[in-house]
Amino acid sequence: MPSFDEMVRLAKTDPEALERIRLQLIEDTIADAPEACHRRLRGLQFQIDMERRRAGNPMGACVRISKMMHDSLYTLRQTLNSAIGEPVDAALETFEPAKPATIVAFPMQANS
Repeated sequence: MPSFDEMVRLAKTDPEALERIRLQLIEDTIADAPEACHRRLRGLQFQIDMERRRAGNPMGACVRISKMMHDSLYTLRQTLNSAIGEPVDAALETFEPAKPATIVAFPMQANS
């Protein structure tokens, strides 16, 4: 795998080469996984690719993929809570609502 600096250089000078490396790394990762996981991993990669395409820019893609991960973790937490007999949103109930705060104004000081 190329170094981070090399990947940055490729992103600026040869994005097609960087994309080929990305695709190869994905294929290598799926190939290294147990055979029983391949179909699920390909499906997940398809979802990720579609979110990247729908986003239209790298930052939007990052946000969309991050949301996918958070949603998945939330579902896992709900499943685990349910399995041990706790209410599904028990973790959310432990947080106290925000209390109103007093905003203190600081006078502007002139530069001397």
